[in-house]
Amino acid sequence: MYSLFKKEIKTFFGSLIGYLAILVFLLVTGMFLWVFPGAYNIPDNGYATLEGFFSLAPWLYLFLIPAITMRFFAEEKRTGTLEILLTRPLSDLQLIFAKFMAGMVLVIFSLLPTLLYFLSVYLLGNPIGSIDTGATWGSFFGLFFLAAIYLAIGIFASSLTDNQIVSFILAMALSFVFYLGFDFIATSGIPYILEQIFGWLSISNHYLSASRGVIDLRDLIYFTGMTFLFLWFTRCFLRKGTWRQNSFRISSSFVVFILLIVFLISGNVLYRFDLTSDKRYSLSNISAELATELDHPVEIEFYLAGKLEPGLRKLQQEVFEKIAVLNVYAPKKIRLRITDPYAISNPEKREKFTNDLIKKGIQPTSFRQQTNQGVSSKLIFPGAVVRYNGKETAVNFLKYNPDFSHEANFNHSAESVEFELANAFQKLMRTRHSTVAFLEGQGEADRYQVYDFASALAEDFRVTQISTDSLAEKSDKIDVLIIANPTEPFSEKDKFYIDQFIMKGGKTLWLVDPVQVSLDSLSTGYQTLAFPRNLNLGDQLFRYGVRLNYELLQDVECARLRVNTAPPGTPPQFTLHPWYYSPLLVPSDNHPLSRNLNRVFTEFVSSIDTITGNPQVQKEIILSSSPYARRVKSPSTVSLKNIDNPPARELFNQSFIPVGALLEGTFTSVFKNRMLEALGIPDTEIIPESQPTKMVVIADGGIITNQVDYSGNPPRFHEMGFDRVSGQTFGNKEFLLNTVYYLNDNRGIMQLRNRNQKLRLLDKVRLREEKPLWQWLNVLLPLAVIALWGIAYNFMRNRRYSRS
Repeated sequence: MYSLFKKEIKTFFGSLIGYLAILVFLLVTGMFLWVFPGAYNIPDNGYATLEGFFSLAPWLYLFLIPAITMRFFAEEKRTGTLEILLTRPLSDLQLIFAKFMAGMVLVIFSLLPTLLYFLSVYLLGNPIGSIDTGATWGSFFGLFFLAAIYLAIGIFASSLTDNQIVSFILAMALSFVFYLGFDFIATSGIPYILEQIFGWLSISNHYLSASRGVIDLRDLIYFTGMTFLFLWFTRCFLRKGTWRQNSFRISSSFVVFILLIVFLISGNVLYRFDLTSDKRYSLSNISAELATELDHPVEIEFYLAGKLEPGLRKLQQEVFEKIAVLNVYAPKKIRLRITDPYAISNPEKREKFTNDLIKKGIQPTSFRQQTNQGVSSKLIFPGAVVRYNGKETAVNFLKYNPDFSHEANFNHSAESVEFELANAFQKLMRTRHSTVAFLEGQGEADRYQVYDFASALAEDFRVTQISTDSLAEKSDKIDVLIIANPTEPFSEKDKFYIDQFIMKGGKTLWLVDPVQVSLDSLSTGYQTLAFPRNLNLGDQLFRYGVRLNYELLQDVECARLRVNTAPPGTPPQFTLHPWYYSPLLVPSDNHPLSRNLNRVFTEFVSSIDTITGNPQVQKEIILSSSPYARRVKSPSTVSLKNIDNPPARELFNQSFIPVGALLEGTFTSVFKNRMLEALGIPDTEIIPESQPTKMVVIADGGIITNQVDYSGNPPRFHEMGFDRVSGQTFGNKEFLLNTVYYLNDNRGIMQLRNRNQKLRLLDKVRLREEKPLWQWLNVLLPLAVIALWGIAYNFMRNRRYSRS
């Protein structure tokens, strides 16, 4: 067996065809990865990864491996040496296995020069070594299994004929059918059971995870089993009449039966080993649990298709991978259907289709694309519609924060894919809508001022308004209470009802302005007064763990104000100036509630302090100023003259002043051990300690309001967070929606927003300066290595035989 193994290796290295096959493989691979523009080009993509190589390799293997295997048995049959081999003291399987192992060694030999690609990406990383080595070696491991099944198919094809060309074409055709042909059949609308069978037979479905560094036991069993099956049936064509032997038929039936049992059992055994350094392809327990509760089929219609830039391709692949993993846990099939709106040739139908997508909630984004005619721009739809049990919901995967680079935004989008899918499943499976109530009766923002936010909430919650008196009776029917910008003092009885709502486990969002600023006075003159607002809430919030400070914040990172700077009697001339009283607040990047969100637009905002003393309450700052802020104690004067005479830059020396805090745990009632007979409330009705609950306190009431134009009938509304001067919409809505979702999240789905994936980029400066060097190096050096090996090997071989 060993001598036959050596014979195949020597024959390959001694033939010109073998070297040509490897040289063509390396040349084409190098050109696609380093020279030709496109999806596989490593420098153009800008990411420190070899994903392009592992996506390209299955297609190049369709030519390389048939070229290696085409002569294994076809040449033996043509020259008549097969009969000699069959007379040797070797079993048929030993003979086949020797050929197979020789093929594996030759494939590994062809892959060794590609390690230069890994070294190049490693050195070009920013910083050096930023490539995910675990994922890369795991992908190489998957490539070996892909080579094994291709080799088995090639050996099987070689045993069918005595013509090498026929063997090559047959092996290539069979490999293509198994790699992608069955997948095409599975997605052609055939019955569900046939879809499952053909989908399982497809090599590409099993290689997908392996190509990204995830080793799945079911994939390993598939590759091992199918490789053995092809090698087993190769026996049938080595000797004439083998198939007519009863012993062979019985043993073959037994082998097939055993493999079917193993394949069926493996389909129910889930064991995945994620070799990526940040475990990016591992599913959380929360998502897995949600997937197991899907008792109806799910259809996900995904609209991100066509020619995409590298970041969008990575996002697309992330969606594919997450859906594939969720499918592992789901008892019913999660079907992915990819729809490209631009595949609709009729312009009117395409426009109607895209308008329908926008109405459903899919947010389009403009994408600039290089074409032969120049740069064109078109809308793409990086979202999906998820359908389940007669209901559907829209999911938008692309996240955009103007403070981050494009690469960072794409990375954050990929991080949030699991959360978006899990959140969509939870919405569709929900049988009861939670209730969010806006408190009224203390001069809170009216329904017009919170119209935009209430409309956004209405998609997932039942939204209502409630007074403190009704709260006492209906507290068990309210899930989240929003106290939005109150302007009048709370009575002790009002405070008691809110307190007891919290003690019963109710969640509360406090949006409170501790300082009052008269905007009317400022709009009619150059200055106004800022003075403390007495809401009678200080003792209550202090007991819960937060103190509101009677001060205003000024921040260098602020919105702009349009001011008429023309002299009196001349036409108005408006110029933009920084308005320090309108800070652009920074959501914390350390908490899932506020992570990766845009800045929040505010005006006349105050600060908070967290209070120690209750170890049962955990406190987390979720909203703060920029690193360049200052405090202005009230009462104080707010003047537009600050525009012409701004405070000295040195005064803005306080960093990340807290504005919003999340409190979680068991709270103590502010009315504990107090006599309440004067309020007409018996002491026996007091709940002194709360159930575990959550609340958020933000020292700004205007953060939730939208601008209202009352001149029309009905009034017209701007989106909350909209800045009329810059025309930009900030992250107020997303931040507060996340806040309500987090307060109402009893399963911990919001924790999925905390997933972190390291951004691995290439050094753009080095690439720009040294790109030709790396291109020539990676294209020519692997070819030179193989050529030198061939020359040296044949020189030593000729020298040895000449001496003999």
